[in-house]
Amino acid sequence: MKNSVLTMILVMMMTVWAIAQERPVLTLDSCHSMAVEHNPLTKQRNLYEEAFRLQSKSIGSNYLPQTTLYALASWQSEVTGFPVSLPGIEIPAVSNDNYKIYLDVNQLIWDGGSVRRQKELEASSMQIDLAGVDAENYRLKESINQLYFSILQFQANEKLLILAMDELYTRLAVLRAGISNGTILPSNADVLDAEIAVIGQALTDLRYNKSAGLYKLGELTGLNTGPETRLILPEYENLPLSLTDTKARPEYRIFGMQQEKISRQISLTGIRVMPRLSAFTTLGYGRPGLNMLSNDFESYAMLGARFSWKLWDWNQHRNDQSVLSVQQQIIDTRKEAFEMTQRIALNSLKQEILRIENLIAADHRIVELRKKVAMTAAARLDQGIITSSEYLIEQNALTKAELNLELHKIQLQQSRLNYISTMGYLK
Repeated sequence: MKNSVLTMILVMMMTVWAIAQERPVLTLDSCHSMAVEHNPLTKQRNLYEEAFRLQSKSIGSNYLPQTTLYALASWQSEVTGFPVSLPGIEIPAVSNDNYKIYLDVNQLIWDGGSVRRQKELEASSMQIDLAGVDAENYRLKESINQLYFSILQFQANEKLLILAMDELYTRLAVLRAGISNGTILPSNADVLDAEIAVIGQALTDLRYNKSAGLYKLGELTGLNTGPETRLILPEYENLPLSLTDTKARPEYRIFGMQQEKISRQISLTGIRVMPRLSAFTTLGYGRPGLNMLSNDFESYAMLGARFSWKLWDWNQHRNDQSVLSVQQQIIDTRKEAFEMTQRIALNSLKQEILRIENLIAADHRIVELRKKVAMTAAARLDQGIITSSEYLIEQNALTKAELNLELHKIQLQQSRLNYISTMGYLK
């Protein structure tokens, strides 16, 4: 019989251990990587690259032969003729109506670098778009950080409330034994029962909030999260609070790329007044052909080169360059404003980290003292020296102290992570 009982206990312990092992565990790094992979905006990277490839191909086609077919029919009130007549020579009259169909082929030879600069400009636009996706994913990671640590706080609260409830159940069992012996009043047990119900209510509310947070985390990451999902608290030690450089943030890359794009736009506007050289070929059939004195339909061909140079554009390109220079100054002011915001945020986070570190040092001392007081109160309650209400005052003070310690530990790691994130070093 004893062997059967021991076997059942062993089986139950193994089952509980197996269930605990099956609880899904998540880390912040895995949530980051899965959130980026699951983010629909990440798919835009391939789309931007494909759009750039197609646009570059389209721009490059300017260096391919441009073929155009024309058809023309016209009537004119006067035609070329000779006002004198020559003996023995009959000069045919030219018709007033003309008909012509011809194929015009143009080949660009030199455009002052316009095609190359346009491709560079498109490359800048693509890089800005890609950097924008990276910035969005970085902000997504920062959102994941806030959500992740809020769930960690729910998780810590749940653990402490369960421990507090277990402690009350232990005290309640001792009280009921004393009530059975007639040494303790039944009202003392009622007080503990009521407090257990209050904690149970708080646990129910907390678990709903935790489940809502886990559901949102699952939606953002594509992971299968549930009430049993356990999050691991990340630890960030030896944080260099003396560093205040935030140049690693993706926003700075965007500022630099925007400046580079405008510089390329300025160069492109200057090319508008550069000379252009092209070759052309014309193949046609009509009346008249190249011989204006012939009144017959004839085929003809022409081959040549064309040179053009816009000598004066009323300073339009210089005005456009001035506008672009102003846009560069606007970007500079945005960058300065962003830098100021980041400096303020870093200083606030630094003070927050130092504040929480001091609170944790005090929390350890408070918890140690509260444990001694609560143990003494529990012993006095078991002996019937104090009431349940008096015991609960000390036990609740211990629970609050332990809760503050756990929450401050979580807040410290969150503040350290926010410091790293603000600097731009979030992986």
